[in-house]
Amino acid sequence: MTNPSAFDSLIADMSLLRHPFYQKWSRGELTLKDLQIYAKEYFHLVNRIPGIVERVRVRADERNHPLAGMIEKNRIEEQEHVELWKRFAKSLGISEKELVGHKPSATVTAAVMELEQLADGTFEDGVITMYSLEAELPKIAQTKKDGLCAWYNLSSEDAQIYFDEHLKEEEHLQVWRGVAVDAAQSQTITKRSLQAQNKVLDGVCELCGIMAC
Repeated sequence: MTNPSAFDSLIADMSLLRHPFYQKWSRGELTLKDLQIYAKEYFHLVNRIPGIVERVRVRADERNHPLAGMIEKNRIEEQEHVELWKRFAKSLGISEKELVGHKPSATVTAAVMELEQLADGTFEDGVITMYSLEAELPKIAQTKKDGLCAWYNLSSEDAQIYFDEHLKEEEHLQVWRGVAVDAAQSQTITKRSLQAQNKVLDGVCELCGIMAC
C-alpha cells in the first residue's frame, strides 16, 4: 500500500500543462472564440465533478471510513465551483442559459464518462481519480490566471474567481492523501484519469481547429 502522493511524478509527466491547448493559452495564441468553446465544453466536466466526488463519498460511507465527512465537504465545495465557472463563462460573453444548454462534443462526453467510470470502481479507485484531477490544479489555475491577464484582458472578479478558488486545493488534497491505496492498481487509475483529462482538452482542440492534440 502507498499514499496517493507517490504518483505526483507520474501526474507531472502527464500534466495538462503540457497539452497544446493550455500551452497556447499561456502564449496568448487563443482567440476569444477558442476560450468560449473551452468554457462551454469544459463546463461538462466541472458540472460532473460533484457527482464523481459523491461516488467516492458513497464508498466511504459503505466502509464507515473516518474521512467520509471530509469527502462530503469536498463534494459541497465542488458544487459551489459550478457557479464560479458560470461566472467565468459570463466574463467571456456566455449566458448561463447558453452554458447550461450546451451539448458537449462526443470526445468530451466520452472523456468525462471515463472519469465517472473510474470513480465507480473501488473506494481507492475513486480517491486516486480525484487526486489526479486535483493534484496540479493550483499550478494550472495560476497559469490560466496569468494568461487571462497578460493576453486576454480578463482580470475581472468574474473571470478570475474560479481559478482563484483552485489555488487553494491543499485541503482537498490532504483528504485524498489520507487514504492508503494499492500501488499497482493506483498507478493504472492515475494514468487512465490523466488520459481522460487530456482527452477533454483534445475535444476542445478538435472544435477550435487546433492541431497536434
